[in-house]
Amino acid sequence: MTALSEDMFAIFDQPEFSFKKIKENQSPEEVAELKEKFKAVWQVWKKVNQTVASQLPPDQFAKVHVESWTNGWNLRNHYWASYRLASLADYNPCIGVMLDKNQLQVYLMFQHYKSEQRQGTVDEYNQLLDRVPEWADNIDATHWYLWDKNEMEFSDHLLLTKYLNNHDIQQQFNSEARKTSFLLGKFAFRGKDQVDDMEEYISSVIRQLTPLYEELK
Repeated sequence: MTALSEDMFAIFDQPEFSFKKIKENQSPEEVAELKEKFKAVWQVWKKVNQTVASQLPPDQFAKVHVESWTNGWNLRNHYWASYRLASLADYNPCIGVMLDKNQLQVYLMFQHYKSEQRQGTVDEYNQLLDRVPEWADNIDATHWYLWDKNEMEFSDHLLLTKYLNNHDIQQQFNSEARKTSFLLGKFAFRGKDQVDDMEEYISSVIRQLTPLYEELK
């Protein structure tokens, strides 16, 4: 059981993530210390996601992918992991889990990055929007949000409850999201929502998203 701590958010309160720029402004010792901080939080992050993966039905999900804490040139400004259904392991849609300076979020998404190397089209994925109202009948929709791919990471997303309760908002969102792709997930905000058990939080949201995700089979 791992609590989500202020320290985990705080490492992303960086003015700069490029190693080149960081090295210009900090001593080798400071750079080494910064790397250690990022690495330490990432080790916790990696272990949390490996634990979550071990608790999910093994025949249902493929091996979790935990993105590295650096891409070689930069420190990451967020940590990310992806979960794919075993039957859709080489398809673009997945469940993403992300930690950045503002929030922990678990969400269903279409992975556009390198999408030509995987299967599944955006149009097929966006058809899931028609299933969202029915799917939402089985969850508590508070803390859930919808947004489209073009929305910035830190913008205010549309509350799922608002989407469900207003037909006009629903239509408007769907038509915009279909131009790119939609994302749907649950958020825990820094300084506002306490998460005492990250493993439980992440795995419960994955389980809630799975019936919608499985519609793609």
